[in-house]
Amino acid sequence: MKVYEVIETQEMFRGEIIENYYVIYEQTENKVFENRNNHLFQQERFLEETVNIFKGNPHSTLKKVKTYPIRHLAFGDIREAIRKDFPTLFKNLKRTPA
Repeated sequence: MKVYEVIETQEMFRGEIIENYYVIYEQTENKVFENRNNHLFQQERFLEETVNIFKGNPHSTLKKVKTYPIRHLAFGDIREAIRKDFPTLFKNLKRTPA
């Protein structure tokens, strides 16, 4: 039996992403149990960190578009990986000269 427990979630890049898309950081604790003689024994336990891209709007169910496993990636590396796969996901912030 596998048990997945979400420990932490956080929206990333708020205000930088186009409408109806969300980038969510998620930390999950995963446990694998084995049933022996009507007793559950934990076989494995590990933490998993991912960044997920969802599409949808406040009035519908969100659909997961892509998941990025985080393995020693810096914040900027996550941004660049997303930008590479989805070049139009980030809003273009144009500044006019003062």
